[in-house]
Amino acid sequence: MKMDDPMEKYREMASAFVVEAVASLYGRKLDVAFSTQGEFADFEFPCFQLSKELKKDPGEIAEEIASQHPPPELTVQAMRGYVNINANRNMLARETVGTVLHLRESYGRYTDEQERILIEHTSVNPNGPIHVGRARNAVIGDTLVRCMRQAGHRVQSEYYVNDVGRQVVILLWGIKRLMCGPVEGKIDHALVRYYIQANELMEKDSAVEEEIKEMQRKIEAGDEELLSEARQTAEKVLGGIRESLAALNIDYDSFAFESDFIRNGDVRQTIERMKRLPVAAEEGGAWYIPFDGEKFYFTRSDGTSLYTARDIAYHINKFRRADRLINVLGEDQKLGASYLTRTLELLGEKRRIDFLFHSFVSLEEGRMSTRQGRTVLLDDVTREAKEKAREEVLKRRVDIEEGEVESIAEAVGKGAVRFNIARLQAEKKLIFRWSDALNFEGNSAPFVQYSHARACSILRKAGEWSEVREPLFEEEEELRLAKELALFPGVLREISETLAVHRLPLYAQQLAAEFNQFYRVVPVLRADERRRSSRLMLVECTRIVLRNALNCMGIAAPERM
Repeated sequence: MKMDDPMEKYREMASAFVVEAVASLYGRKLDVAFSTQGEFADFEFPCFQLSKELKKDPGEIAEEIASQHPPPELTVQAMRGYVNINANRNMLARETVGTVLHLRESYGRYTDEQERILIEHTSVNPNGPIHVGRARNAVIGDTLVRCMRQAGHRVQSEYYVNDVGRQVVILLWGIKRLMCGPVEGKIDHALVRYYIQANELMEKDSAVEEEIKEMQRKIEAGDEELLSEARQTAEKVLGGIRESLAALNIDYDSFAFESDFIRNGDVRQTIERMKRLPVAAEEGGAWYIPFDGEKFYFTRSDGTSLYTARDIAYHINKFRRADRLINVLGEDQKLGASYLTRTLELLGEKRRIDFLFHSFVSLEEGRMSTRQGRTVLLDDVTREAKEKAREEVLKRRVDIEEGEVESIAEAVGKGAVRFNIARLQAEKKLIFRWSDALNFEGNSAPFVQYSHARACSILRKAGEWSEVREPLFEEEEELRLAKELALFPGVLREISETLAVHRLPLYAQQLAAEFNQFYRVVPVLRADERRRSSRLMLVECTRIVLRNALNCMGIAAPERM
């Protein structure tokens, strides 16, 4: 299909111009592909590599290329060894407005490829409630899923449930041995106490540890009763985790349970295949693969599988169901991910997994830990954010009905939490502070949401109006806003290729800022008829793109605030 990216035509023309100019001037063939916006121009071509090859000053090369004859849709200028290329702003503005108004909720789509993409994210061990540290994975993963879908990709999101891992077995032992009386309150909050108590007892009493190990061995051997109990325990806690994540508009297309790969024999079959690898070795009954002087164990000495073996069986299964795999993981799993990839290669898998690693979320006093009970729970953050948002709404609006207060507070509170997590580059450490999580000023979701609500308000006040065939855009603020609107599909393209989801909050913030500048400087409702309609078209386009961007972040777009 034709790509619905207003900048695409200009990107292709800019590439063709540089390629033709270099071929004509220097007889060189170049592959020039502009993928992102430059710092000083829409597209920037650095001449420094060419300078080395030609033994010529890069500034002189840039001047010579710029002196060629670009098409009328482009303006070209040399600047300190760069060829700066810009789209004709009036043409771009008209084409962007036309594209957005035609596609509306579908705007942002740049592909229709049918490659099946499976994104696994969150996959928190179901042994207690989810805390903010684990929620970072969920927010990043869900945002990536939403962005890639908006861009036109065929995406499935999945949660891998480690329902027979050590943490769940410890919890199961705690429930069977320590629980008395009915469970009260939210299920994941109620059950985690037995996990913490079981851990404490296990550290003090070797007999408890041996009981837990025996339960693990029986589960590995396929003990149907224990397998079912472990699955039911995990599902109960998972229900609480899903409820917490649903409060931030996060859900999944599928859940893969580790116990299924034990039941259907995939784990045992995978272990046997790994044992047959020429590099596989055995030590005291435990099997491993040597990597760079390290031992990548996949069974224990008693023959039971480690998480590594079960994870490999799961990924072999995933490769049967998808063409591209993306895993969102904490940075502490980089080494394990490397061993996973190399083991799959040894087993004959030619496709590779794309990993999106994120740094930890920690408290000011240190890293979060469910086992030690030192966490900030996501449920508490969501609740506090809503209360804070409610206070902010009531400060700004005194004549508002209670039902509307609750609706806005929920939308703004959820948005503040998600935006605050997503806006930081995944590889950067995030120190959780309440003042940041509940920030409603500056670089925040409420600022973007308020800009959307302002656009809605302008359109309501405008009443009946009609689009014009040839919109007129003359003011600098109009052209800047239109260009920002044109960048949305390119942002989604970049996120799909680089997995850098923080680019979306950054873009939404910039678009909201450009819209507010436009609104402050350019009269909309009081302009003459043609300019009024043209500017209302820009306002409507901004409303659409802000809504699409907020939806990609899993954040509501209120029409009133």
